[in-house]
Order: sequence, then C-alpha cells, then structure tokens
Amino acid sequence: MFQNLRTNSQVFILHKESTPYVECGSVVSVSAPRAKYPTSPPIGQFPQMEMVVDVTVSVNGQQSNLQGLPAGADIADFGRNGNIVVSCSRDAMNNEIGMMKQKSADILASVDYHRGVMESCDKMLNALNPEFAAKQQQEADIAGLKSQMGEIKKEFVELMSMLREQLGISAETAKKK
Repeated sequence: MFQNLRTNSQVFILHKESTPYVECGSVVSVSAPRAKYPTSPPIGQFPQMEMVVDVTVSVNGQQSNLQGLPAGADIADFGRNGNIVVSCSRDAMNNEIGMMKQKSADILASVDYHRGVMESCDKMLNALNPEFAAKQQQEADIAGLKSQMGEIKKEFVELMSMLREQLGISAETAKKK
C-alpha cells in the first residue's frame, strides 16, 4: 500500500504510450495520509473518507511528485489521461502489464471479425440506400479509370522510348523539337 512506503522503497511507473515502458524508482518521501475530499459528511451519516498520500520518487536521478495516490492501494492510475500507472507492488505491475498485453492480443484476434462486419455493413447500406451504392460504384469506376490511365501512360512512355531507339533519336533531341 502506498501509505506503507518508506524511503528507498521501490516504485514501478508504467507509461502507457504508443510504445509502453516501465521505470523503476525509489521513494524519497511519503506524506501522511489525508482525506481526498476534506468535507464534513451530512448529519447522521458516517464519514466515507478516501485517504490519499503524496509520494516523491527519484527515477533516473529526476525527482517526480506523485500526488493523490490512494493510501490503501498497491496500484493506481496517474496522469491526466490515466496513461501512467504507478505501483508499489511488482506483482500488481506484472498483472497490469499482462492485462494490457491480453487486451492488445484480443484486439488483434478480432481484426478479421471486424473486417467482416465492415463488409456486411457496406452491403446493408448499399441495399438500403441506392444512392450510397451508386456513389460507391462511381468511386470504384473512377479509381479503375485512374489505374487504367496510369497503365496507358506507362505503356506510352515505353512505346516512345522504343520508337526513339529504332529511329536513333535521343531523348534530348526529341525534347528540342
């Protein structure tokens, strides 16, 4: 638990970016637990106070302040977007990384399924909206024509090159004319 950390305790920081990585740091200081929301409860209700601590960690010679970590937890999301996970437990961090890996594996395994869904949706949209089908057909026809024009241009250049070779005309002489 974060409230039980002491100076030189190890802390793990997982950065969930496009290329995730883990940093290990050591605790410099830990504040005393304090209420997360310092307000008094309504009369007649028991206080349900969530306690938090502020931890200062040294990572690669740099000190970072991790504020508002749940005092009774071993792992917590941190950062504006929750893209950083902080843990004082190696096992909890291993579980977090394992879950992140499994989530990515599940997404990769579902690629074929989602391609099928997209194809089915296109078919349904075409059936329900003749304008949509006509527009898609027009776009496919235009793409086909562009491809054919590119091939014709390429063949024309080759034909001109062969003709110049047969006539003995260099490319520079042909450009001057």
